[in-house]
Amino acid sequence: MSDPSVDTSRRAPLWMRLLLLGSLAVNLAVLGVVAGFAFFGPDHPPPPRGRDFVTPYARALTEDQRHALGARMRETVQRDRSERGGFLDAYREGVDLLRQEPFDAEAFAAMLDRQSQSAERRQRTGQRVLVETLEAMPAEARAAYADRMEAELERIAEKIRHHRRDRD
Repeated sequence: MSDPSVDTSRRAPLWMRLLLLGSLAVNLAVLGVVAGFAFFGPDHPPPPRGRDFVTPYARALTEDQRHALGARMRETVQRDRSERGGFLDAYREGVDLLRQEPFDAEAFAAMLDRQSQSAERRQRTGQRVLVETLEAMPAEARAAYADRMEAELERIAEKIRHHRRDRD
């Protein structure tokens, strides 16, 4: 018989939650590096693309909205069995490929492509969740979000202007 004091509700194991948190942290770190390069890199940085566009949208959300969005993303990714555990598995594959002699550059490039495709799937999921979140907001909340977004864009524009003044 089972112990009635044991919670048997379906909840993601701790390792999976930590893995998703780690994945989010790595994605944000990469985003930070890319954004830093775009703002402080060469004279003519490339236009933003991919995850570069997410920063103003995410920063314009309130802390509670970011937490709710993150929770919805985790739920969505956990339902997608193809994404479970794949994050670390791909990096482990990369480690194995790096240790092989001779180095198989084509296999390593293929592994990077698979990781990129997985990241793109997560990005599309994030975009869908963001749209659904904004769609569910009352007009006043969406207007407040737009105001915060506008302020965030002005903050970014000011950083760019400041960077250009320092460079000249």
